[in-house]
Amino acid sequence: MRIIARRAVYLALALPLRIITLDENSSYGFALAAWDIDAYAAEVAMRLFEKLRPPNHGYRRRVAGLLQKYAEKPSGEAREQLAETLPREVLEGLTVERARELAGATRARERRLNEAFVQRLLAEVRRLVREARQQGMSVLILIDPIDPDSLRGTSLQGTLLRARRSLRNLAMYEGAMLRLACASGKHCPRCGCKGEEVEHTKHSRIYRCPRCGLEWDRDKGALYNLAYSYFARMIKEECDDYTAMAARVLASLREWLERHESALVY
Repeated sequence: MRIIARRAVYLALALPLRIITLDENSSYGFALAAWDIDAYAAEVAMRLFEKLRPPNHGYRRRVAGLLQKYAEKPSGEAREQLAETLPREVLEGLTVERARELAGATRARERRLNEAFVQRLLAEVRRLVREARQQGMSVLILIDPIDPDSLRGTSLQGTLLRARRSLRNLAMYEGAMLRLACASGKHCPRCGCKGEEVEHTKHSRIYRCPRCGLEWDRDKGALYNLAYSYFARMIKEECDDYTAMAARVLASLREWLERHESALVY
């Protein structure tokens, strides 16, 4: 029997407000930030920034593929390829049936790790939502979804889509508003000009604006732009219920950026 739990909650936005921004990426999973805006929109605080990376399944996927290949068509070549990845004691007793069994177990391990990654993301967002609600804040979750064409066929396609569906359910249950919106981390958070990449490391990509000189981490800039563009669109579309609040949020985000330029880098 399946039991579905649901709360009746009030989802309207109001100040004070916590904005939880998430950027999907087919390579590293999610970038996540939380922004708190007080009751008078006089102050903004970035409470959190982190990248949630799923396990690297490259080795497991390669091993599973080689095992399946050997199970379907045993050959000296396939065995030699397995010798490069499997311990000798495993290879010595390897039969077709055992190869098929190990391939299935390796894929199952990958699925379990991906599910654990989704649960970790949900736990972190749930903590942020509940913390805000306990402090009397309304909560908005903004997700910048990856382009479907870019996601299709990637190793994280199922994981990211499952995470997005789970976040929708979490928002409904916890009393948060969830919306999809788009923003680019390549454009300057201050003036909107397209930035130039000046540094690329394993963990970050730093851009500099050729117009105003601002520097920012691409992921942090994308999350700031996500929040800013969402409320700017509210004003453009003349959402009567939220226009005044949106203007206050935009002003406070602009002021925060002027006072904390380095926060989008370090």
